[in-house]
Formats: sequence, C-alpha cells, structure tokens
Amino acid sequence: MSFSIFPLTSANMAPIAQSLHTPHIVSLSGGLASAVAAERVIQRYGREQVALWFADTRYEDEDLYRFLHDLMARWQGALYWYTDGRTPLDVAEQKKLIPCNMAAPCSYELKVRPFRQFIAAMPCLPMVHIGLDRHENRRLASVKASYAKAMPDVQVEYPLLWEPYEQRPLMDVCLQDWHITPPRLYSLGFKHNNCGGRCVRQGYSEWLRLLRYFPARFDACQEWEEEQRAKGGPRAHRSFCAMVRQGQKQAYPLREIRTRLEGALW
Repeated sequence: MSFSIFPLTSANMAPIAQSLHTPHIVSLSGGLASAVAAERVIQRYGREQVALWFADTRYEDEDLYRFLHDLMARWQGALYWYTDGRTPLDVAEQKKLIPCNMAAPCSYELKVRPFRQFIAAMPCLPMVHIGLDRHENRRLASVKASYAKAMPDVQVEYPLLWEPYEQRPLMDVCLQDWHITPPRLYSLGFKHNNCGGRCVRQGYSEWLRLLRYFPARFDACQEWEEEQRAKGGPRAHRSFCAMVRQGQKQAYPLREIRTRLEGALW
C-alpha cells in the first residue's frame, strides 16, 4: 500500500466528498493530539473505515508538513488536504480586525466551516473525531455544543477520552510507538503545532518564544499589526496580545514585547 494526497478547494470539495462512504472522519491539525486521536480511531475501526482531513492555513511551520507525510507513510490510504488560499492574517484583514484570543475568525473560516461543508456533502454523515483531551473541559463542551447547533445529526467523539487513557507525554507516544520524530515546535517549548508558533490566540510567553526562535516570523507579525493599527478605528487600540495592567485588560503590541525582551537582555 501507499498513501495519496487529495488536494481540496472550495471548487472541487463537494464532488470528492460525494464519493466518500467512510463512516468515520478525523480532523487532523498537524499536531500530536489529533495524530494520536487518528491512531486510536484507526486501531479501533480499521483504516478503510476512516477518512483523514487536514486544512492547510498556509501559515504553518515547514516541519508540520514533514510530520503529516511521516504519519501517512504509517497509516497509508488517502489524506484529504484542503486549502482555502487565505492565511489567518488575510482573513483578519478582510474582517477589519486584529485577531486575538477573544476574536479569531481564522479557525472557523479556514478549518471548521470547510470541514463541515465536506462532511455535509458526503452520502452519509460520518462520526467526527477530534483530538481534545480530558484537560480541555471548556473546549470539549463548546465543540459538541457547536456541532449540536450547526449539524445536529452529526455525532462527535473524542478518542483521547477513550479508556485506557494515555498517561505518557504524546511526544513519547510518537517516538516510542511510531518511531516518528515529533514536530519540531514541541521540542522548542511551543504548546501547539499551529500556525508556525504564531497562533493569534496565544499569550505573552508564546510571543516571546516566537521572537527567540523565529525572529523573522515575529517581525512579519509586528509589521502587520502596526499596519492594521495605523488604519485607525477600533484597530488602532487592538493587538494580538493583551496584558492585565492596573486591574484592566489592555492591548500589548508586539513592539512593546520586543522592547521588553531587548531590555531584559541588555
């Protein structure tokens, strides 16, 4: 056997989905949690019963793509690889906002909505499997509630909640069980493998980490943020990051984060 990549766009997605009869589908993010979830689903139901989906934000770390290909070499079969064409910052600019933890339309626009459109076009609605674990109580509830409202006939499962629970760090599972090198962002201390370490929802410490390890990415985000703030209106007082100062949550622009780090170093 071998694996195949099926490139998807908004134009060809529905016809491809209409020919897909698998009763299970896993949404892969390119991170360890969704990979372990996919492994569990495949082990329980068999590879031929499971469709694998990935949404490319065009904003990812290069090593994420290597990781996906290593996984597919293990799992074989097809990977449905959707590309909207926009990046998270493209989406934010169209929405006329600076995204942050409280407002991040990129995830819905680039991942959630097309994924739901894909499964809605399938001949029979599959069971949806998502890589959230028992430590993410708020998201476990909110994701199921979202599906119940938008697609009430879809059943959502969390394979990381299946017993027996995996007690090892997921990096160890990847190395010890699969003999696959985990995505490099984890080894650098990033919590997730999303968007090349520049997720718009992340906090101060993660932006500092991005500046230390990927200064060119930080520079590009800072430049974009300043361009958006210069456009005036609500954006003039917003930023990716926020800090609580004197009891109030306030914008914390990336330029200030850079200045603070440089001051600590010098």
